[in-house]
Amino acid sequence: MVGFMPVIMTLLMFEDPKVLESPAAVNLVLSVVSFPIICLVAVLLSWLVFLLPVFANLPYRYLLACGFTALPLINLSTATATLAWIFYVNDGLSW
Repeated sequence: MVGFMPVIMTLLMFEDPKVLESPAAVNLVLSVVSFPIICLVAVLLSWLVFLLPVFANLPYRYLLACGFTALPLINLSTATATLAWIFYVNDGLSW
């Protein structure tokens, strides 16, 4: 529930028409908007690894579940790198 408030606020970034010209800004919006979805999918996939009998005989079942749980870290690192790139290119100014 906490992740949906930034999703709503990032949609306001598209009020400025120049934002669509910046691929870094679009990448930032996509990573923020997809973050709650990825969190839900990661938790569901990690639990499915334990609940489905298909995965019962896998030797690295725990490692696979931890990998699915760590999926939101991809979004966080992408958002952090994109935000750092925006501030680096614009000399500390946003957008």
